[in-house]
Amino acid sequence: MVNDPGSSKSNRPAAPAGPKEAGSGSPTVFIDWGPSLPEAHGRPRILALVRDPRSFFTCWEGGDTIRARDLSDGSIQEHGVGRIGSWYFEGASEHEYEVELVSSGRTVAVSNRIRLPRSEPAVAVDPEWTPTPGQEELLRKFLGSLEPFVHEVEVPGSSKSWRRRVAGMPVSRPSRTS
Repeated sequence: MVNDPGSSKSNRPAAPAGPKEAGSGSPTVFIDWGPSLPEAHGRPRILALVRDPRSFFTCWEGGDTIRARDLSDGSIQEHGVGRIGSWYFEGASEHEYEVELVSSGRTVAVSNRIRLPRSEPAVAVDPEWTPTPGQEELLRKFLGSLEPFVHEVEVPGSSKSWRRRVAGMPVSRPSRTS
C-alpha cells in the first residue's frame, strides 16, 4: 500500500517528519507508526462490557445475529446485525448476561458473562465512616435522582415562609407556620 495522502488506496496521512539525528540527514523512526490496523481479524468473536446498572455494550465480528440472554430470569433479546458492529442492550440491575453471536442459525461465539451493578448505594455502611461535606452533597444528589426526598426551604414573598419540597417540587401544604 502506498503511503501517499493523495493516493486513492489509502486515507492515511503521511508519516510525520521526526527530529533529525545528530550528524545524519535522516529523521529518526517513530515507534508508534507502523502498518495499518486490520478492519477484521477473520474469526468470529464477541465481547460484552457493563455500561451502567441499566445497560451493557457488546461488539462483535463474524455473525448475522446477536442474542443477549438474561441468565437471572431466562429472557432473551435478539437482533439481526451486520458482520462487524456494536450494540447497546437494555438490562436490569443485578442481573447476569451472556451474548451469543449467531451465523446462519448456529452459535459461533459466546461472550464473557457480565453482571450489571446495583442501582442504589449499599445499605450496609461502616459506622466509623463519615462522609466529607462534598461526599455528603454527592450522596444527596444521587439519592434524590432515584427516589423523592423531602426537605424544607424558605420561600421569599409567600405568606408562609417555609414550604415543604419533595424532590425539588413544592408541596401544597406548609410544613411549618411562621
